[in-house]
Amino acid sequence: MADQNADDVQIRNARREDMAAIAEMIQELADFENMPKGPKMSVEDLRRDGFEKQPPLFQCKVAEISQPGSQAVVGYALYFPTYSTWEGSSMMLEDLYVRTSQRRKGVGKKLFTAVAKEAHSNGCSRLDFHVLDWNPARKFYESRGAVNLTSEEQWCYYRLGGEALTALSQDKTVE
Repeated sequence: MADQNADDVQIRNARREDMAAIAEMIQELADFENMPKGPKMSVEDLRRDGFEKQPPLFQCKVAEISQPGSQAVVGYALYFPTYSTWEGSSMMLEDLYVRTSQRRKGVGKKLFTAVAKEAHSNGCSRLDFHVLDWNPARKFYESRGAVNLTSEEQWCYYRLGGEALTALSQDKTVE
């Protein structure tokens, strides 16, 4: 792939046919996060949840570069609407990922800015996201004004999943 810069990158809404590339990048992100067996979503799941369900369960932006005779998706940002009982409409950024070959070229900045613009244009009061403690991307987000809620407000992020979710849905508890 020839050297690209941010001016060569176009950010657009993802299309159904982009989901195979996005699934590949989800796996790349999981590998980077040392969780290679983490992703359970298939291309079909992404297509169904993002394009067949109404309303869609997520929205997605892609970063695309031109190559001779084709376009290549080199990054994505997957997000969805949420609601804050304190501030109203908000947005959750689940993933922002740029392929290794395209990092440090402004692609991530363009994706992040596009999602922030989307949140703002939809009247959202905030854009929430998670970053692993050891991930160097923390500096990228903080340089754009993001605040680490763990240190600032002592919020703990919890998850109820798997057997615990199933048990609770059946009025049982997990020992």
